[in-house]
Amino acid sequence: MQSDKTTIEDGLAGPQASADHQRVIVIDPSDAVTGMGFVFGVVGALVGIAAAVYLTPSFSLALIGNCLVAAFAGGSAGIVTGGLVGAVFAVMRGVITPPAGRS
Repeated sequence: MQSDKTTIEDGLAGPQASADHQRVIVIDPSDAVTGMGFVFGVVGALVGIAAAVYLTPSFSLALIGNCLVAAFAGGSAGIVTGGLVGAVFAVMRGVITPPAGRS
């Protein structure tokens, strides 16, 4: 995703810029949901693995299975939670579409 943000170097930012030259960076809701879902999924998987290691009484072959199941469970819970948080951020931020005919 390419940024359309104008900077001070462009001479267009600040109170002197006309309305035609001011641009607003808008985060696409699907990007917010995907990004937050990915981040929360990784965190959930790591928490699941840490919990499996902590709760398993001894190191054995069952620990690998427990870690795998905990990673899937924590990861899927994190993806759902991250998707929810990303959707809330996207809706609260709002989506502004450019007027027709402008590029």
